[in-house]
Amino acid sequence: MNKKALSNSLWMMSEKIISIFGLIFVTSYVAKYVGPSIYGEIMYATTIFQIAQVASQLGSDVIIFKRISKNHHSGVKLINATLPIRIIIYLVIAIPTLFMLDINGSGRGGYFAIACFIAGLFSSLDIFSTYFNALLRAKINTYVNVISISLALLVRWVISFYKLDPVLLSFPIILSSMFPFLFRCFIYRENFSIQPFLAHHKKKYTIYLLKVGATFVVSTIAVSIYLRLSFISINYFYGKEMLGVFSVANNLGTAWLFICTSFINSYMPSIFKENNDCNIIMKSVKLKYIVTGVSLLIISCAAIFGRLFIGYFYGVSFINAYEPMIIICFATMISSLSTITSRYIARYSGYLYLSKKSFSLLLVSAILNFYLVKQWGIIGAAYAIVITEMISLTVSNYFFKKGIVLKMHKNIFLIPLSMLKKSKGK
Repeated sequence: MNKKALSNSLWMMSEKIISIFGLIFVTSYVAKYVGPSIYGEIMYATTIFQIAQVASQLGSDVIIFKRISKNHHSGVKLINATLPIRIIIYLVIAIPTLFMLDINGSGRGGYFAIACFIAGLFSSLDIFSTYFNALLRAKINTYVNVISISLALLVRWVISFYKLDPVLLSFPIILSSMFPFLFRCFIYRENFSIQPFLAHHKKKYTIYLLKVGATFVVSTIAVSIYLRLSFISINYFYGKEMLGVFSVANNLGTAWLFICTSFINSYMPSIFKENNDCNIIMKSVKLKYIVTGVSLLIISCAAIFGRLFIGYFYGVSFINAYEPMIIICFATMISSLSTITSRYIARYSGYLYLSKKSFSLLLVSAILNFYLVKQWGIIGAAYAIVITEMISLTVSNYFFKKGIVLKMHKNIFLIPLSMLKKSKGK
């Protein structure tokens, strides 16, 4: 990994450190304060609107990331064209969802639903984070996120510390996505934007995004649903209280995903720019080595200290989150490796293939969640996630372009053997 990409990775990781402190000192305090039931309400509302948020993106994050890596000027035009599309799609999906959400007798669920609806709108518009990452300017995202998250966590901490009405937690939910969007949008327009382009150019880029993004519609909706089917299934079979416990397991099991994502986002531009197929495979394999090594180290720490961590920071009400948390940690590692493979396929413009793959995974995940969650509760939900991610990483990719993904996976084992033979030869 070159120095610029490594530096960008470190900046991307540093922006998440404040989130870890928030997870330990604030989010856990809130969960302990409100209890599993209300915490489950918050996470359920968040889950539902994240589906609308992901669907509104039309897969444009990957498209824009790839475009900016190759042509900055064209990438900026594409960003400008995608914003109104995101707003329309999000509102079309999210508004009916808001009215269909189950609001309990206390009325708290309605406040959380509205807060998550507004927060999701800001998140769906925040394409600028992808823009700065593609330019290897993650330093900007770091400053923005540290300031934004600090402000939101401060508000959340005040509400929890003074034991105010839990309904007020709706405000930091909104602020946590509103501040980053506004700050990044301002920086983008003041320092990195280009002159407005002609209307017919805007129309051309909009048509292009809809045409290419159409192959992502099924993909993005399918992915957003199958990643959250466990939440929906647990809520259906066992209710909000167990959902609150599983949410803690999921939050802790995926909290470190940003480390792997930082390496992936920093290293992928060089893969997108590469023209030699063998070099693309070699770079992708090396990236998978890095992700696997980092993941196994973190999983080991989670296994050793996880139970003590949950008991101390979240309380005995959430102690059953330990086992599913460990299982989800493995799912997070597999998901990171799968992200590399998906970007690898995107490098060859395999958007339609990814769409079909995601729809297939949605069906697989639905069957797994229905059976495993019904039989084994939150443990079954965690295993459903692992199995789905494993299929996503392996078999479901092997039919693309005459098995080039299978060839890459074979190289994961062949490269160390070839290096071992060279060392023995010396």
